Amino acid sequence: MRVVVVGAGLAGLTAARMLHDVHDVVVVDKGRGVGGRMATRRIGDATLDHGAQFFTTHTQEFAAVVETWEAAGIARPWFRGRVGPSGIDGADGADDVSDVERHTRFRGTDSMSSIAKWLAVGLDVRVSSPVTAVAHESNGSGWVVSVGGSVLRADAVLLTAPVPQSLALLEAGGVVLADDDLTSLRAISYEPCIAMLAVMDGPTRLPEPGAVQPGSEPIGWMADNQRKGVSTAPAVTIHATAGFSREHWDSPDATVIDLLLTAAELGSSPLVGSVQVHRWRFARPVHVHPARHLAAQGLASLLFAGDAFGGAKVEGAVLSGRSAGAALTLLAHEVR
Repeated sequence: MRVVVVGAGLAGLTAARMLHDVHDVVVVDKGRGVGGRMATRRIGDATLDHGAQFFTTHTQEFAAVVETWEAAGIARPWFRGRVGPSGIDGADGADDVSDVERHTRFRGTDSMSSIAKWLAVGLDVRVSSPVTAVAHESNGSGWVVSVGGSVLRADAVLLTAPVPQSLALLEAGGVVLADDDLTSLRAISYEPCIAMLAVMDGPTRLPEPGAVQPGSEPIGWMADNQRKGVSTAPAVTIHATAGFSREHWDSPDATVIDLLLTAAELGSSPLVGSVQVHRWRFARPVHVHPARHLAAQGLASLLFAGDAFGGAKVEGAVLSGRSAGAALTLLAHEVR
């Protein structure tokens, strides 16, 4: 069976790895690299995680996955407990070791994107390949995925991009979903996030573990990537709150930078020319689909997955990808 996976984030890569030993799997993504919001950027000598900052394990299934990542040397614990305005301020209210262990915050050993790069090894992943439409074959026996000026034909398609983008691809291809599916997919919503990245002229004064969640406008998260252990130089990632991000989505970068740096009070200054802004339009799912993946009614070979299915964040994305991969494996057996 040939499967085209749209989106090279954790859900898409996880599903593709489950399938690629037996099936012909192609992963396509409009970005220049894999990972989606498991994103890392390099500015000069600095390395900055500017999407997902860490991940936790709340299910045995994902804990087992993380154990394999640790064994492979691509993930490691960062800290235990919960970060608040003054750094670590407790272990999610727990006062015994087992609960503290369960709420360990993990990071990519080299960076968050290094986990996605490891998952992509050996896969047919085509980056810088924006998909423009997903349509039925004219004889109705399969799918045509338009990628730039070429097409990929497939027996099954897995859409792992943010849901509004996936729906736009189907609309462009003239695919009509069942009313129930369309309603449930349109109910999924996301918060935006503006990320500011800066290489600093000295250490920041962020408390242990080198990160804070201020809990008030305009900053939702700050981390020193050097203190985190991924950068050789002091470099800070600032995530704005959803409210600030909506208000200043179209504001000039210079305005965003000035407002966030003034609020941050880092104790050091950015190096000239080192400050960058990245806008995540679909940063965090707010309303998620209750199932870990969705197989379209009447179109069993069309599936949706991602961190908006069954549970958000890194764990949700991986478990959604595993669920979709298992469903596609079953579908292949049924086809045979």
